[in-house]
Amino acid sequence: MKNNLLSAGMVSGIIFCGMSAAFDVFVGNITQKLDPAIFIFYCFMIATGVFFTLGMINNGKSYLVRTKKDRKLLSLVNLAVMLNWGGLIVSLKFLEPAVVGIASVACGPALTIVISRYFLKDTSSPGKTETVIAWIILAGVIVMLANSYFGKSGLTSTDYIGRTAGIVSVLFSAVGTVLYTFFSRGLSKKGWKAYEILGFRNILMLLVSFIYCIHQSIPLLLENDLLLIVVLLSVVGHIIPVFLIQKSISELDPIHVSLLLLLLPVFTLAFQFTDSRIVVSWESISAVLAITCLLIVLCVTKVQEKRRGSCK
Repeated sequence: MKNNLLSAGMVSGIIFCGMSAAFDVFVGNITQKLDPAIFIFYCFMIATGVFFTLGMINNGKSYLVRTKKDRKLLSLVNLAVMLNWGGLIVSLKFLEPAVVGIASVACGPALTIVISRYFLKDTSSPGKTETVIAWIILAGVIVMLANSYFGKSGLTSTDYIGRTAGIVSVLFSAVGTVLYTFFSRGLSKKGWKAYEILGFRNILMLLVSFIYCIHQSIPLLLENDLLLIVVLLSVVGHIIPVFLIQKSISELDPIHVSLLLLLLPVFTLAFQFTDSRIVVSWESISAVLAITCLLIVLCVTKVQEKRRGSCK
């Protein structure tokens, strides 16, 4: 039974990576025409409406009662989502999608190790191989972001201020990704199902994006063409993928979720050339290949460890 759950978690995570990569590329393109705050508002409003309705249909008033009981953990989940998705969408406006994909998830293993070792100690401890690979990948991310800052990436049309904003945003996204994995898993241990968490996790993001739009006098109404694109991206690129990754988070340890997400840049690199702004960047390609090789080494090591463990 446990093996089936692990397999389902792995499959869900891989499908998430493919769909999320396509989402990243298209969002990077559309935010050239649309303020990221508007996209965030519509995307998360649609997602919240879908999952909140599903939660109320299946649970009724008990859904709201559980929300009040676990409001502290839900608040932390909301904060993590704001860092994760807010940072991701803003960074896609200024950086190459593959760079965003790499940086936002490749910091995950190292950050997960630090958090699980010093802050949240109720998770399984990563092995030596996982630890070494995590820190090597983090070093690669630093080199990748430095190359992006100096214009050595597939997107060279942005200026230094934009690249700095993109780098800061993607680092916020990386921290948010790891924190969300921990906090969301805490809700899962309390019996929260994936769609139930998704019904309440975007409230803070919605409020912040709405207040920002009002303060900046950004019109909330979209033209029909843009509205259709935003709705499609929200459903196919956000609602379905976040449900899949939520399933993975519920069934896998945080360190394994972080490592699984490293497949995201591979898919992003494949899809990003549909964006006319992007040119071939050997720096980005080299980073993706290096991460893929490290993942292969990790998988082989994990298989060998399991075999040795079963023989004892």
